[in-house]
Amino acid sequence: MSLIFIPLLFFFAAAVFFIHEAWKYTRLIGNIFLSLVYSPALEPFGSSRGERITILDSSQNEIPALLVEKKDSARLVIFCHESGATKDSWEKYASFLPDKGYSILSVGFEKKSQNGSPNTLAQWPTEEDVANLVTVIRWAKKAFRQGTRIFLFGVSNGADIALAASSHDPAVAAVIADGLFSMKEILRDYIRRWAPILVRPNFFGENYPDWVVGLFAGLGFWRCQRQSGTTFVDVEKFLKKPHVPLLMVHGEEDDYVPPSHQRFLDRLSGKERGTEHLTVPQAGHNQAIVRGREVYEEKIVKFLERLA
Repeated sequence: MSLIFIPLLFFFAAAVFFIHEAWKYTRLIGNIFLSLVYSPALEPFGSSRGERITILDSSQNEIPALLVEKKDSARLVIFCHESGATKDSWEKYASFLPDKGYSILSVGFEKKSQNGSPNTLAQWPTEEDVANLVTVIRWAKKAFRQGTRIFLFGVSNGADIALAASSHDPAVAAVIADGLFSMKEILRDYIRRWAPILVRPNFFGENYPDWVVGLFAGLGFWRCQRQSGTTFVDVEKFLKKPHVPLLMVHGEEDDYVPPSHQRFLDRLSGKERGTEHLTVPQAGHNQAIVRGREVYEEKIVKFLERLA
């Protein structure tokens, strides 16, 4: 009995140790990740075009929006701005679309913390944002003439919100996703970078196996949601399943969504699901329009015209 008991005791001790370490580092990952603040260099936006409107959800909560309506147009682009920007920023990315016959409906996703200071969670896409966008889509179906083609155009976390919302309503014809990212892949990148330094004892040296990185990324994602009381958007889930035609736009020198991250998103989505990808040379995060305006506008117009 003692010979059998010793291996069982060792196994039990190892299991307890693993669970303890997993919980410890899951908490560490969550704390580090939620403390990250992405602060893009944003220019002030003072849109002179558009009617400011308010859309009410089923609970009578207000969703601010900006409408630039092209008379007799049956094509609508709903714009979702990036973190730190406002609904007025649509002109930076989509100013050329009204001249091409598209109405624009830019949605406000601005969030403030309870004390009025900037909300550090605002950089991450949430299911609450998705629900608001779905409300706007359903409002647009009633407000615009029957048969209007609806396209979603999102930037950074707005791109994540747009992709997620597209799966909730068949009226969405396509999605333009400038700066699309996966929160889980960002977690994996941080784990690969910091685990060899922070984890003790370090059983894997400098290169942690993918299964270990994936396990702790999943646990970290769960911990971030539990700790913040927020449900974040899991972009990977939407890329893996059939989705509407998708145009992903990234900068070649994006340090927030680096080339390895972009290739990962491409592999998840695949051309067979109607995904196209524009990569703009010398462009950083959300800078494709700045570094390659001509090719940016041309690609988007061709993508939309093919589906309009």
